[in-house]
Amino acid sequence: MIKNLRKKFTVVAMCSMFLVLATIMIIFNFLNYFRFTDDADRKLQIIAENDGRFPAPFSGENKFENMERNPDSQKREDIPQERPARGRKEQGEKPIPPRGEWERMSPEDSYRTRYFSVQMDETGKAVSVDLQHIAAVSKQEAERYAQEIFQNRRQKGFCGNYRYKNVQKGKRTVIIFLDSSEELELFQSNLLTSLLVSGGGLLAVFILVLVFSGIVFRPVAQSYEKQKRFITDASHELKTPLTIIDANAAVIEMERGEDEWTQSIRKQVRRLAGFTEQLITLTKLEESGIGRQKQEISLTKAVVESVQSFEVVAINSGKTIAQNIQEQIVMWGDEKSIRQLIGILMDNAVKYSSAESTIKVSLIKRGKRIYFEVYNETEIVPKGNLDMLFERFFRLDVSRNSETGGSGIGLSVAHAIAEAHHGKIRARSDDGKSVRIIVEF
Repeated sequence: MIKNLRKKFTVVAMCSMFLVLATIMIIFNFLNYFRFTDDADRKLQIIAENDGRFPAPFSGENKFENMERNPDSQKREDIPQERPARGRKEQGEKPIPPRGEWERMSPEDSYRTRYFSVQMDETGKAVSVDLQHIAAVSKQEAERYAQEIFQNRRQKGFCGNYRYKNVQKGKRTVIIFLDSSEELELFQSNLLTSLLVSGGGLLAVFILVLVFSGIVFRPVAQSYEKQKRFITDASHELKTPLTIIDANAAVIEMERGEDEWTQSIRKQVRRLAGFTEQLITLTKLEESGIGRQKQEISLTKAVVESVQSFEVVAINSGKTIAQNIQEQIVMWGDEKSIRQLIGILMDNAVKYSSAESTIKVSLIKRGKRIYFEVYNETEIVPKGNLDMLFERFFRLDVSRNSETGGSGIGLSVAHAIAEAHHGKIRARSDDGKSVRIIVEF
């Protein structure tokens, strides 16, 4: 149990750490990608607005020359920037882009930025190709890229290592390509680095969680071991006085004859002996599981024979058992424990089912999964999940009436047996007037 608890704690801690790192990685790389694409789109927009070239303020001394002609351009926010642009246009020069754009650019951008453009007619045929600002692309490659984008009808995106923008100029289409290979390599390098760092961080956290979880759970494990040892020792110690009490009751019956008092003594001795046996079984299952006792068993035969042994008890109680058991179902497990599991569920259904009701037992195989189900009508129970029935000493009967003979530990043993066989057991009520217990192997 402590091992399983430690495993669950480790899994939860690692999943939480993974989600946090994954979120940070996604946000970091998304922002990095957004910044890179936004910068590329801004350059493409500037090139598109200036007839396929960087304007004068972006190249060398022209930028500072423009500042000298407009000394207040960086000081006065209220001066419109269109006026110098119109003045330069009248002189036959390219317009100056808005101040917000060129102030974010470096004078070296026009030299280190590699780009080319292709102008196409309405049919998608390349009319002209401008390769003055790039050397890595031939005319044929440029035309092929442009035709591919023209057919896709996308305004912007990536074509290989090139970020492109589709601009409409009258009846013609101009597609501008920006070489983004260095930016893409940097983005991929950052992505790979973040993955490696996150993976290394997860590994380091996993090692630390393993080490410190052992330290944290050590007192809990010691306390649990003492508890199990106490239960086992107490159960064994109870066997001797119970045997003596039962023997004394038998002697009294031999001397004075059987009466209601001796019957009550022997009944309670059997009940207490069964309870201590269940405690020992539960402790052993939680401590060591099934071990090497597993073998191939016929689950169909085990269910049929176990159900038959309860038919007389059910009939005497005015109840019936309906069976739906599939033939030739086998599984790998401990036959004694499996029969004990079936017996516990059948005993629980017979004891707590309503008078003159029908107990339904089914065994079905679907694919690789085996489902054993016991259904019985009962008094009012909570609707929905009833997995609290498998908790040790839990009983829905708050008065803990001993007439039914229940101790509140039988279903805990059934749960431990199912888990020892790597199975699942669950209980639920669909209408508040019945209980359905399903074991899945």
